[in-house]
Amino acid sequence: MSLNKYSSLPVHIVEDHNNALYHMLRAIGSKHLPFDGNLLVHFDSHPDLLIPDDLKASEVFDVNLMESKLSIENWILVAAYMGHFKKIVWVKPPWSNQIEDGDYKFVIGKEKDKDCIKVSLPCLYFISELLYCKEEELEEKKDVQLFVRTMSFEPAQQTWFSKINELIQESSGYYILDIDLDFFTTLNPFIAMHSEVNMYERLKNIYKFILPQGTSDYYKFQDERRSQITQLREVFDKLDELRNGEEEIGTHLESVASVVTKTELRQALVSLIIDLDKTCSDDVDWGIVHNAGCTCDDPKSELPHHISSEEDIRKLAGNLDKMLSAIKEPTLVTMARSSLDDYCPPDQVDMVEEEICNVLQKHHQIECLPHYKDE
Repeated sequence: MSLNKYSSLPVHIVEDHNNALYHMLRAIGSKHLPFDGNLLVHFDSHPDLLIPDDLKASEVFDVNLMESKLSIENWILVAAYMGHFKKIVWVKPPWSNQIEDGDYKFVIGKEKDKDCIKVSLPCLYFISELLYCKEEELEEKKDVQLFVRTMSFEPAQQTWFSKINELIQESSGYYILDIDLDFFTTLNPFIAMHSEVNMYERLKNIYKFILPQGTSDYYKFQDERRSQITQLREVFDKLDELRNGEEEIGTHLESVASVVTKTELRQALVSLIIDLDKTCSDDVDWGIVHNAGCTCDDPKSELPHHISSEEDIRKLAGNLDKMLSAIKEPTLVTMARSSLDDYCPPDQVDMVEEEICNVLQKHHQIECLPHYKDE
């Protein structure tokens, strides 16, 4: 295949990670990348492999509408459904464990008789987000290969670098290198939220959802999760309505919480709401409280939190340096700062950006394009 070539390697730097997709799509549109089957090498503390709740399958190719519905955790698989990505390498730091290391093959498609996008991979990451569907119940399907690898602090342990080169060769030498700076140092912004009432730890008990080992009835457990999340969302939506109507929460709380069918869970929820309303009152955004809870399912795979020392940041940057020495030059680089939402510590982000740009500059003639200044 004959494609256009950049005179220097573009490094598109954005703030919110989903904005990186815009620059990837432009590279496809300008024929610097193939239209379909691309390889994405994705450095991040988070998989970003969810799908927007409100994005219909029929809306995906309305690019402006599609992009308006994306957020930081759900942009990659939308591009896979469009056919643009076939192989995804998620390179994660040692503290991230939302998906175990391994090679995964699955399909993404439209659920039959419904206008929603689902995946056929039955792992907790997808089941807890209600995204799993059997392959035979999907149509307009695209094959996806996901390779999950952990980059450790020790250079000698990076035995999987040669695997990246194999994937690049299989992709005719074209690939996107995508780096979220929170790969190097990461905050879980929900931990400190309303810490005076220990909100996050209490939400863990309310939203907990563990997939039993050895289970094969994935739909059963997905239905249980759907019931749990639907009930909790209804409670917090009602709390938002009460606040907007300037009504006292306490006088309606028993009625609002009655939709939660499990007694122990309902009691824990009511106790938390009372404490939040009493202690934090006007500062509480009930929708964000629910969103924080939705990140708490299995304690083994919770949202990562690791504020790195400069030494650890440089160790990981050094391993990125070694990887770039071992593999072919990317076609395009995208970089997300992720600092305004606090996933990358704001007091470290500039240092990390400079460090990674220096690593890239060492190997390639790059053109840094800081779009975040205009976002």
